[in-house]
Amino acid sequence: MILNCLVIDDEPLARMHIENYIARLPFLKLSGSARNASIAQNIIENEAIDLIFLDIKMPQTSGLQFLRQANLFQQVILVTAYPEFALDGFELDVADYLMKPVIYERFLKAAEKVYARISGFDHIRKIKHEPDFCYVKTNQRYEKIAFEDILYVASMLNYIHIITKTAKFTVYSSLKNAEAILPKDMFVRIHKSYLAAITKINTIDAQHIRINEHKLPLSRGNRQNVVDAANKFGVL
Repeated sequence: MILNCLVIDDEPLARMHIENYIARLPFLKLSGSARNASIAQNIIENEAIDLIFLDIKMPQTSGLQFLRQANLFQQVILVTAYPEFALDGFELDVADYLMKPVIYERFLKAAEKVYARISGFDHIRKIKHEPDFCYVKTNQRYEKIAFEDILYVASMLNYIHIITKTAKFTVYSSLKNAEAILPKDMFVRIHKSYLAAITKINTIDAQHIRINEHKLPLSRGNRQNVVDAANKFGVL
């Protein structure tokens, strides 16, 4: 999951400072930068923005005025040199309040808080610099597989089949070993013989799930775990 970010600040150097921090985090993406509220409003109306870094002291329309007028549903982190406005910000339900000059460690903490609030996860693998891939030994060679590419894993006697978007890998291993290696915030056990990538699941019914053209068994004992995992991404 990647959060699209908008930086709003009338000071070019201040915008650049936050933009550089955004570039350092793989779960954030800079989708817009604005020097005033008018430009920002246009970006919000035309881009899918998840997170706004908003300065308070700006000419014409201040950050707090913009918050009150724009009726934003996006997460907002205030960035300012004026601590006296903190209470106003939190009354407007901002996610966090960063003091200029913003240090990276404090920026990271605020970004992590917003990611957890949006995704429902309590930790972020990439922030902690954990790998987003693994190596598997198959056909006398080692293959690197990105976790994001895996659709599901199926157990067959002493082997497992790892099904990705483009290939199938047969590995001498157990489903238990695969479950220990694969990130728990990305994969869920659906059956004694299957693990599935949560975000790749298209449908869930009483006895099966579907991932693209693959119809996989869903055991009664695992169904609630699958539903709970799906609920973290939002259910209408």
